Amino acid sequence: HGLNRTSPVGNQATIKSPGKEPCKEELQSSTYEPPRPRSPTILYTPKDVTELRQHPGYSNCDLFTFEELKVATKHFRPDLIIGEGGFGAVYRGVIDETVRPGFENKEVAIKQLNRNGFQGDKEWLTEVSYLGQLSHPNLVELIGYCCEDEHRLLIYEYMAAGCLEKHLFRRMSTTLTWRRRLKILLDAAKGLAYLHGLPQPIIYRDFKTSNVLLDLNFNAKLSDFGLAKEG
Repeated sequence: HGLNRTSPVGNQATIKSPGKEPCKEELQSSTYEPPRPRSPTILYTPKDVTELRQHPGYSNCDLFTFEELKVATKHFRPDLIIGEGGFGAVYRGVIDETVRPGFENKEVAIKQLNRNGFQGDKEWLTEVSYLGQLSHPNLVELIGYCCEDEHRLLIYEYMAAGCLEKHLFRRMSTTLTWRRRLKILLDAAKGLAYLHGLPQPIIYRDFKTSNVLLDLNFNAKLSDFGLAKEG
């Protein structure tokens, strides 16, 4: 399974230059701002899954087979489910040499679309289209996807601390300090600001605590782009 990391639309998805490296004086200056995360000037949005299959390559993610994801989740073992919703179940898995030779060992979260659920191909395709092309420290990373036959799956980076909702409203969660709460708020705001500041702005439209994911250091990232649209 060769990794296809070329843009599906050639020169349309050009990338902004990250700029020069800052010198010592710039780093010491209070006015210095680091280069912003790269983003495509024009987003490619396939109209349906058929068109996506004709142009499967995104610069930020890989195309997986259903068999590879069965191996990654130990055949979708029920005890590996870490979340469920209207879209279906989310499994904790591992992508490593047994899944795809040469792939870096990585813990992942694999969301499997429930064909009888509330979300369908449109929302799934929206998520692939946006997260497959956008990259920012406060957006969850889409590692890959699968659209083989009737299967629709998304493979994300694993966020070990779960969603913000769990920490705010469940008794078994650790109490969040005010400093940590403010950091989470700022992280989420940076993610929204990035989307709104794109040359082709994106309106997130699903901002809620269950869609703000946290890693072990409580860095916050926005997830679930099924309702997002161009502004």
